[in-house]
Amino acid sequence: MRWAELLDVLTDSDRKREVVLERATETERMALFLLRREGWAAQVTPREIKEYDIEILKPGAKCAVQIRNQRAKVHLGQVEKFLDFLAQPNAKNFTDGVFISTSGFTPSVYAYLREEKIANLRLAIMREHQLIFDCEKIDASEEREKTTYIGVFTCKGGVGKTTISAHLAGAFALNGYDVGLIDLDHQQNLRKILGEGVYLSSTKGSLGSVISVLTKDEWDEGDYKDTKIVICDCNPEFEANPREYIQKFDYCLIPTTLNPLGINKNADVIKRTLASIRRENQTAELFVLINSLQTDEPNRNNLLNQALQTQFKQMRELDARLHYINPADVAIRFSKQLLYWGFHLFDGSKPQLAFKTVGRYSYPRMDFLKLVDYLELQTQVQQSKSISAGGCTY
Repeated sequence: MRWAELLDVLTDSDRKREVVLERATETERMALFLLRREGWAAQVTPREIKEYDIEILKPGAKCAVQIRNQRAKVHLGQVEKFLDFLAQPNAKNFTDGVFISTSGFTPSVYAYLREEKIANLRLAIMREHQLIFDCEKIDASEEREKTTYIGVFTCKGGVGKTTISAHLAGAFALNGYDVGLIDLDHQQNLRKILGEGVYLSSTKGSLGSVISVLTKDEWDEGDYKDTKIVICDCNPEFEANPREYIQKFDYCLIPTTLNPLGINKNADVIKRTLASIRRENQTAELFVLINSLQTDEPNRNNLLNQALQTQFKQMRELDARLHYINPADVAIRFSKQLLYWGFHLFDGSKPQLAFKTVGRYSYPRMDFLKLVDYLELQTQVQQSKSISAGGCTY
């Protein structure tokens, strides 16, 4: 039965109230019906309001409801925007928010809400004519059949490769994956900072995940059968990286910065990095990632971003598997947590990642979880392209 047909069960008195629904989508109408069936007074928001779709009311509770009807699962960036709205002064009359998805939510969404202990937002999946609020188990990811290899590499040192490698591993671990973190850099900074590895405990009643820090000679898939994510912190001297690792990369992240004096230099570094990787690996998806983004300079960032994108466009025309991650979508923001990561080497505290909540949120945790979502979404897109092309790979 289609949702529109199910709405026929509304009573005549209900229908009189539904005049306002002429502007609502079928998905919104279905959500209204289900919310009212659960005892909420619910109404569609005026057309000019873009931040949420429905208001619901019970004694002692008034909630803003966001609805997403899309094929892909709702990712953390979409939820972040709604959380920002709920924190604004014009949302102070709402006690909570509800985010309803017809397709579900990525693991990063659950991980972030759980780790940040977000109490004013509930998630629900709308499926088979019902709202499912206890939905994380339904959304549990299918087990990966093959190990995914991710390299973090650039021909230039000092751009944050080690920090990005470690915290990307942490984000995958928060998603429920055991991660192999391979230190290919001769300085062995990962071993110095994290030792043999770290364990991220779970707060949802199940076992957590392990990040195992290994050298190039210690990693063996047969020894780590439960580890389906491998992240390599590469040596900036390309020839110093073992060929067998470079050849396995499914993804490779190329960190860079929005630096006024370094735009041309950064573009040259990206070109050299691209050429080096392609000598050994023709199929890896390469992603240019902005690191240490200064968020308090939006106008300058926009101009620098446009300049770097212009130079990047020329490279993209030569290699369709090279992607520039727009910092408006995903970037690693500058933070004191990341700047002082590794301070435990000096104060004797326990090795840990820079995921501690400072202020309202942990921005490093949000940024790296969003990066995981971005990479996972790209995987789904590439798989869809392969299927639609009859198995051909673009």
